[in-house]
Amino acid sequence: MLRKLLNKNISIPQLLGYVFAACAGMAIIFSAFCFTMDIRPLLSSDRTGLFKPEFMVLNKRVPVFAMNVANLAFSDDEIAELKAQSFVHSLSAFTPARYSVQLYVDRNSAIPYGYGTDAFFESVPDRLLGNNYSPWGWEPDSRLISIIIPRDYLSLYNFGFAGSQGLPLISEAVVQQVKFNVLLRGNDRLEEFTGCIAGFSDDLNTILVPEAFMQWANRYFGNSRQQQDVSRLIIEVNNPADPQIATFFASKENYEINSNKGEQGKLSYFLTLLIVAVLTVGVLVMLPAIGLMLLSINLLVYKNQKTLGNLILLGYTRNHLARPYCLLVLLLNILVGSISLGVAYLAQSRYMVKLAVFDLPEGATSFGWTLLFALLFIMLTSALDILWIHRKIHRIPIPAKG
Repeated sequence: MLRKLLNKNISIPQLLGYVFAACAGMAIIFSAFCFTMDIRPLLSSDRTGLFKPEFMVLNKRVPVFAMNVANLAFSDDEIAELKAQSFVHSLSAFTPARYSVQLYVDRNSAIPYGYGTDAFFESVPDRLLGNNYSPWGWEPDSRLISIIIPRDYLSLYNFGFAGSQGLPLISEAVVQQVKFNVLLRGNDRLEEFTGCIAGFSDDLNTILVPEAFMQWANRYFGNSRQQQDVSRLIIEVNNPADPQIATFFASKENYEINSNKGEQGKLSYFLTLLIVAVLTVGVLVMLPAIGLMLLSINLLVYKNQKTLGNLILLGYTRNHLARPYCLLVLLLNILVGSISLGVAYLAQSRYMVKLAVFDLPEGATSFGWTLLFALLFIMLTSALDILWIHRKIHRIPIPAKG
């Protein structure tokens, strides 16, 4: 009886307007949250994600007359200035070989005999390479040198040199099975090692050997009188699309930078912006819906103000009178949340088909997290509405007796 009395002035069009607007806002918010959680493995900042931290190789521009690479070395002040930049996650130097290198293949190799070339080695800190290469590392008593070469080198041979010379094509698998001879010469010493290809790099356009081997070889074969200048740096940045990067290097005319996979980093950055924009749209749609509900509560309480005042005189507590309105709001929010979750689930089933090409880890879908987020969101919205109802009910004046 009390519920029928208090609900007689409820405006059905206003409630339907709230349900429609709130469904649109919540569906956008829940879908964006679900999508964010599902692509989180791809956006991770470690080296297992699709959008990894980016490497940027930095050197000084070679002028018209440059006789020595030492003239292009970075000073301590310049390195300190780079490390102080907010976009720099880590900064390391390339260590070049200070000895001569020759590579050649013996008669028992899978590759035809006679292949040989002068070469060069460089090294970077092993932590930058992750765990993607095997075997990797070096022990002082080992004669085996693990080597990483750019994938582009093999492509240039297969599709450029081999085709024009009538030579056989070589696959990555074959190259990694080949053991070849490495002849190192320097400091009046000459020694032969065995080399193997540990993998191919898409990030660094150089021939890499383990850092431990490079340090030993430079001491053993290197020219001790040769100055150890830093002429190339490898910078790891969290966000390659950070505008501060372009601003900083625009002021350094003699700096030359090669950012690998910059487009992928920009895609990650703009994808994050897109998700934030979608969430913002959802919130902007949701806020007027909440405002419409609060306005409806105001009008409903105002229309029933006299009835509510009389019920208070009859002995009903204000909390008791607020209960039917609170129950109505709670049921509406549960209805809206259920519909919005259904829309989010449907959206997830559609976009997960597209994301399957990225080989997401098994069990990566995170609709459970979306359910938890939706529950908290509905509870927060309902709590706001219920507090507003109690506030309005408690402000109703008691009519004078008689």
